[in-house]
Amino acid sequence: MNFFDFKQKTEELPLFETRELRLILGNDFSVTTLINLKNWMKKGYLVMLRRGLYIISEVTKNTDAMQFAAKIYSPSYVSLEMALGFYGIIPEAVFTVTSVTTRKTKKFKTPVGDFSYQKIKKEAFGGFETKKQNGISFNLALPEKALVDFFYLNRNILNGTKAQLEGYRFSEEFKYNKSRLMAFAKKYENKKVLFLTQEFIKYYATR
Repeated sequence: MNFFDFKQKTEELPLFETRELRLILGNDFSVTTLINLKNWMKKGYLVMLRRGLYIISEVTKNTDAMQFAAKIYSPSYVSLEMALGFYGIIPEAVFTVTSVTTRKTKKFKTPVGDFSYQKIKKEAFGGFETKKQNGISFNLALPEKALVDFFYLNRNILNGTKAQLEGYRFSEEFKYNKSRLMAFAKKYENKKVLFLTQEFIKYYATR
């Protein structure tokens, strides 16, 4: 099978794992297919994001790196600084795709960018939407959940003071849902997270 035929057969799944190829290609899958994957990588036709996970190279040119996050390490969803930056809640440019997971904390360096995953408790895992672009599905935290996840994972360095909150330069345009924000905070069952969330609400009320 040449690369043109391979590309046509995988057109609806530009990001795929080796095990998925067995289903996509059916009888066309063979040992030769695995050899071809290596050759196509050398030629620059394919990019390997992690062991056994590939993407058609040209797809990466018009695809945001965060769309690869859930596939690289799952279950996970993009949150924290990456999601806050995406929504314009914080002004800083974020170069590492930050996500949360119920698995152990991990980092990946790939040809399409750096990915960081931080562990949270299973009870607090949620509050995200599944989106799809360029045929690739990815999970993105709701604005309020991204903020609460940020509070939880930085609770040891945050104190909730006005001066510190001002330092993060949270956008005045952030129209958050107060009840949703508190509901997500309560999921953590952590007094410090509740305190930081309440202080954030007070801070915003005086802006």
